[in-house]
Amino acid sequence: MANVWVTLNMRERSVLREVLATYRGAEGANPPEVAKLARKLANAVPHPDIAVGVYGGQVQWTSGNPFPIRIVDYDGDKEDLPSVDERGERCRMWLEPANVKREAQSRKSA
Repeated sequence: MANVWVTLNMRERSVLREVLATYRGAEGANPPEVAKLARKLANAVPHPDIAVGVYGGQVQWTSGNPFPIRIVDYDGDKEDLPSVDERGERCRMWLEPANVKREAQSRKSA
């Protein structure tokens, strides 16, 4: 199964933690798996603060992305654009690598 993103406010997280604590002792529960899920929920960090810097209509940098970001650029003569997007449009496409470390460093200096 693929990873999913779920947005929870503090109250929703609290409710889920209470439910997991109750469920841990229920018949048929797998206590180690429940404990693992409870730890994951307790240690979850907010969604990433991703920024994309654009100058002159071109992506210049990204920060805060915990995963590679696919950049799709449609600017240029159609015959000079080497890629095709999922809609069949000519474009230039590349991946900006994950750079959470760079974001963490910039937050420390702020």
